[in-house]
Amino acid sequence: MPYLIPPWRSFLTLASDSESASASVCCSFSFATLEVACCHPGKASFALTEQKQSDAWRWAICSTEGLVLHTGCETTQTGAKRVAEEALRLEEV
Repeated sequence: MPYLIPPWRSFLTLASDSESASASVCCSFSFATLEVACCHPGKASFALTEQKQSDAWRWAICSTEGLVLHTGCETTQTGAKRVAEEALRLEEV
């Protein structure tokens, strides 16, 4: 079965308080730029991106308990999302 890329959602549009709480624990820089992708909200690891500096976007794979499992930086948000999606895919296998 092919891996489906989960939709990216801004922090302000997260559906549940538990999902928002999990994402906010892992945010290090700005809720304004925080975006989250998860295949199974509240039940599995999730990916996030956020702007660290004008030319640096942090990506991370986090557990629902707020543990950062993997993290890194890319020069663009698109690049950060791409790397985060791949890391999330590997985490879910």
